[in-house]
Amino acid sequence: MNDFNITSGGSIDENLDGDLTPTEPWTWKNAGSKIIGFVSSSVIPMIPGLIAGGMLKVVLLLIVTFIDSNFATSSSYLLLSAIADAPFYFMPIFVAYGAANKLGATPIYAMASAATLLHGSFIGLVTAGDPITLFGISVRLLSYGTSLLPALLIAILAYYVEKFLNKIIPNIFKGIFVGMGTIFVAGSLGFIILGPLGNMIGQGIASLFMFLEGTVGPIAVGFLAAALPWMVMTGMHTALAPFMTQLLTNPGYDAMIRPGFLLHNMAEGGAVIGVTARTKDKAKRGEFLSIAIGCIVAGVKGKTVIKLPTICL
Repeated sequence: MNDFNITSGGSIDENLDGDLTPTEPWTWKNAGSKIIGFVSSSVIPMIPGLIAGGMLKVVLLLIVTFIDSNFATSSSYLLLSAIADAPFYFMPIFVAYGAANKLGATPIYAMASAATLLHGSFIGLVTAGDPITLFGISVRLLSYGTSLLPALLIAILAYYVEKFLNKIIPNIFKGIFVGMGTIFVAGSLGFIILGPLGNMIGQGIASLFMFLEGTVGPIAVGFLAAALPWMVMTGMHTALAPFMTQLLTNPGYDAMIRPGFLLHNMAEGGAVIGVTARTKDKAKRGEFLSIAIGCIVAGVKGKTVIKLPTICL
């Protein structure tokens, strides 16, 4: 993509190669951490939106349960439910945005390519259930709303396609053909290969966590809660965000990661409350109490993890 200088009529090429930013080379030793870091960086920007939608769902549920059960049949409820569901249903677009930003690509190309999986025409074909093809190649009838990995793979492909096209297309034609070529290739392969592949990987991850839940569920949650203080101190807890998001997509609930975070927050907040009750320093008592409330109520655990050892001393 180019920004055109109207005064001179020239164009300025965007640097998609990342030459000015030194990066650590890929090795077998750091491949895992790099992949997890990339996925986490792609997912984390959309988490506030998921929290916002989830909280609105809770408010609507409380209204229907305790105030007016007939509200569930009103148009206001349906429209508010659509607002609450939007961050989840359009998750592929948000994931593509985060991935493109992390890669240094043009976000709109990745977002447009991922959005094709949610287009009404494709949804209609999936609902009809009749076999469909693209260029004579069979396309699987899958629903990609709330999905994570298909959009992530599409965003990666869009980055490399855009990078390649910027190298081979003359400057004068880049504004016309780079974007078109990027969404054409990434969108088409999203239907044929990347969408089904991401769906398959996501189902595998969900099956693994469901297996752990069914066999050693409570023990696994306990171990996760115990490990979280060290994970938070090193920033490793962010690596769990993609798996949590995938579980919310398939099977639709998270019985391991979020309960582990909840236990961790309650335990650390309770420890700080205990110290608050024993300390005689009024200034510290107020500070400790605010830290405990932030950890238990809002899940702000970073300060608790850092301050807890010194608090206990």
